[in-house]
Amino acid sequence: MKLIVNEKELKEYFRGLCSLIWGKDQRDEEVENDKEEAVRCSPRKELSAEELAAFLQENHSDLLHNSFRKVLLRYLHETVELGTDAGSVTGVLNEVGWDYAEIIEPSGTRVLIRFAQINYVHEV
Repeated sequence: MKLIVNEKELKEYFRGLCSLIWGKDQRDEEVENDKEEAVRCSPRKELSAEELAAFLQENHSDLLHNSFRKVLLRYLHETVELGTDAGSVTGVLNEVGWDYAEIIEPSGTRVLIRFAQINYVHEV
């Protein structure tokens, strides 16, 4: 799957994901200036927790849909090309649902595409 986002959005997404997964503890505060050490220490402790595995399994699709939905909302009512494995669809992005996008092609045909099927999106 190919996603086109700007660098600021991508950094913000991963910063939020890291704080959601790892949180902060005393060890993180002690090594706050040494980011490399913080990255090495936090996952060992947090990733062994069964609660984290259950949380990620339940919420990983929600996180993906929310971030992908935000990207698509930037192009709402604009002409875009959405690429899928079956080919590309070009038209006006008319609606962005919870897990789908609706494109109105130049011929007037309405096409619904699930987020899971979209490989890329770009403005035409």
